[in-house]
Amino acid sequence: SGPTFTIWGKNACPNVNGTEMVYNGFTGGKSYSEKGGGANTLCLPHNPEKLPYGISVIDGDDFGHLYGAEYQFSVHRVHIQEDVPCAVCRVKMASSSIMIPGKHSCPTYWRKQYSGFLTASWHEYESTEYLCLDDDPDFIEGSRRDDNGRLFYPVKTVCGSLPCPPYENNVLVGCVVCSK
Repeated sequence: SGPTFTIWGKNACPNVNGTEMVYNGFTGGKSYSEKGGGANTLCLPHNPEKLPYGISVIDGDDFGHLYGAEYQFSVHRVHIQEDVPCAVCRVKMASSSIMIPGKHSCPTYWRKQYSGFLTASWHEYESTEYLCLDDDPDFIEGSRRDDNGRLFYPVKTVCGSLPCPPYENNVLVGCVVCSK
């Protein structure tokens, strides 16, 4: 097994001996105008899988947001406002793990470490990384004080630059961590 990397702006991995594609899809992340949401950029698969359960929140709008990505320049065959593709690639003969947003199963021949749901800061707060929180998270005993700090919110999709279909608007996003 080998390390993984994402190639941004391409539908396929480089044509290099020993490099293979794990999956390809759409580039996604927070809106440039929102202070909150996830801070990192994601490669979203073409075939998302629905979260098999709901999540209760305090307020109806207590979610991070996940948007698609657009180019803000033109170069070669690419034009302003076009959406950005991505591919996640693996270099053979090493050891790796990967978090895949929008899925709860792993690609063929990958081992699932855990599945869960995508979390980030609330979309009105400062940014955080999108992180895959386990389906069945634990808590620290005696920690029920309202101290704030780094806050986790579930993330919902926002259609537009994020293509719907295959994605659906205002839907919670699952995730899985796989190893090979």
